[in-house]
Amino acid sequence: MGDLYLAISSIDEDRIVAPLETAICVLTHQYLDSPTNVKIHLVVQEDESRQSHVSFKKSGMVFDLLRDIPPPASYCLTPVFNLEDGISCVAGLCSVLRQIIKHADEQWKHLLGFREACLVACAEVSMWTKFCEVDIVAAAKEVIADWPANRTSLPLQLARLEAHLSQPIRVHNVGKFKDQSHKYAEGPLFLVTDLILAVPVYVIMEKLQLWTERAIALTAKWALVILDEHGFRSHVAQLEFERCELHRSWDLPAVVRSSLYKRDPTRYKPRHKIFTQQSDIESSMEIVSGVVAVEYEDPFGCHVELPPDIPLPDVPDKRLDRKIQQLSNLAKSTLKVSKANDLIVDFCSGSGHLGFIIAHALPSCSVVLLDNKEKSLDRARERREELGLNNVYIVQANLDYFVGKFQVGVSLHACGVASDLVIQKCLQSKASLVVCPCCYGGIQTNHVIQYPQSPEYKECGLTERGYIVLGHCADQAGTEQGERGMKLVDTDRCLLAKSQGYCVSLAKLIPHSCTTRNNLIVAVI
Repeated sequence: MGDLYLAISSIDEDRIVAPLETAICVLTHQYLDSPTNVKIHLVVQEDESRQSHVSFKKSGMVFDLLRDIPPPASYCLTPVFNLEDGISCVAGLCSVLRQIIKHADEQWKHLLGFREACLVACAEVSMWTKFCEVDIVAAAKEVIADWPANRTSLPLQLARLEAHLSQPIRVHNVGKFKDQSHKYAEGPLFLVTDLILAVPVYVIMEKLQLWTERAIALTAKWALVILDEHGFRSHVAQLEFERCELHRSWDLPAVVRSSLYKRDPTRYKPRHKIFTQQSDIESSMEIVSGVVAVEYEDPFGCHVELPPDIPLPDVPDKRLDRKIQQLSNLAKSTLKVSKANDLIVDFCSGSGHLGFIIAHALPSCSVVLLDNKEKSLDRARERREELGLNNVYIVQANLDYFVGKFQVGVSLHACGVASDLVIQKCLQSKASLVVCPCCYGGIQTNHVIQYPQSPEYKECGLTERGYIVLGHCADQAGTEQGERGMKLVDTDRCLLAKSQGYCVSLAKLIPHSCTTRNNLIVAVI
């Protein structure tokens, strides 16, 4: 039995008004013959974006109304799915729908695709998952909420889907399907992707009356297959929203004609990164030379004693000693900054090596293992049971879906930008942080973090390009220049925390040889 928690904005005798993500989950649940081992809980939440909500029929639904969501689901944005073990949850639209299918009758398992891997990658790393989970849903919400009467350009995401459907199919065992076209979103097979996309596409097509629009003929053809051949029309027909009486010539936005499940062409690729010249490094270092660097101290909490029976990480023997040394440094710092009953989040936790040590050493605290990789957290779940740790929650979600209030955030070797996202999340929550960064060369331009981050680095005139050069320099592991690059990048991170009222420590892990990425940032509010 799983528990599905969905946000709504209002409910009356006949209908429910809710965000589009809730409607997608409810309609998919109904399409799968309403599996009885998925219990639906509706939670009324205030939402400023109510104008983008839809309404659907309440009749036939089995649900209960809640005022509060229990943990660990309460730590995440809805939709969220609590697993039957009571300590694990899954957040994010695609991951939640995968769980609904896994809990449905066996006849629906084919929707998960080859090796049940359809949409298994998270939106942070998969352009295709992001399109299904974020982009097309946002486009539908925009159309529902406020579509200008004089606008003649079709939604950009509809143009991207049309371009995707025009490309050759990309499937496993392509020889078997080589002569087939995009009958479905991922080629010749009907998958969960089609159900997710069908709802927002239906909303856009209905709202703007686009079913006969020639510019998106492939999209209309695909949608009609899902609605009529697979019987999804009776479900989406429940949706109520205002239609536009528009009869005009539409322009299709220009987009790259490529498949949406190829790698994002704008994504950072280490082998294609900017080749950093020595003169660039020297220039960036000269620019920040007037900023007083944060000096190394002894590791925060280095004199704290860990219990002698800490859980050993499940790694090969040749890595075990160094891994224990890394984990012990961060665990000691965490023990130093934590108080009884704190909620401690191990961001980018993998299978939970660090979190389990902290949970063992701090039985009065609760620990959340947060990662977006399903298989890593499956191992963590098994490990938790072996260790008998009852103060550990397991959350499968992107970092931005985590909204729980916590007191301490920790992270060991979150790659590149991920370390900065962890720091940002902690600063926003006024939580203490214990972070050992990694992959400095992976720092890149993104829509969340602007580099440099600290007031001091911005004021001295360092550009984003100059900052990325410092990151590339920091990846010269084991060299004097590489060490200086690491220190300069982490000084920016430390100064950012200081500017927000934190007391900050920058140190080296002990022994330094336990990893080349051995800087340790601790910030306490």
